[in-house]
Amino acid sequence: MSNFAKELIASMEEAREHARGGKTGVQMRQVKPVDVKKARKALGMTQAEFAQLMGTSVSGLQKWEQGARQPRGAARTLVRLIERAPEAVKEALDEQEEADAA
Repeated sequence: MSNFAKELIASMEEAREHARGGKTGVQMRQVKPVDVKKARKALGMTQAEFAQLMGTSVSGLQKWEQGARQPRGAARTLVRLIERAPEAVKEALDEQEEADAA
């Protein structure tokens, strides 16, 4: 049997074990959920305002806040920044708003 065939069989067995909820040789990184509602409230924004900032719909934001879904990519990174430094994010948003008004 070729190496390719052996690797393919091993990969399929690992996928089957993973689908069954078993442990595999691949370490899955645990992603800590972010608290979107807490982040929104830290900025003092309405759901509509925060949804616009995050680039999502209000219904999408509500799903994040209810825990049905979690933001991904840049949206997740922004929520984590807000969680850690809400005042700095507020300041940056205020400066951007002032620059846009000028």
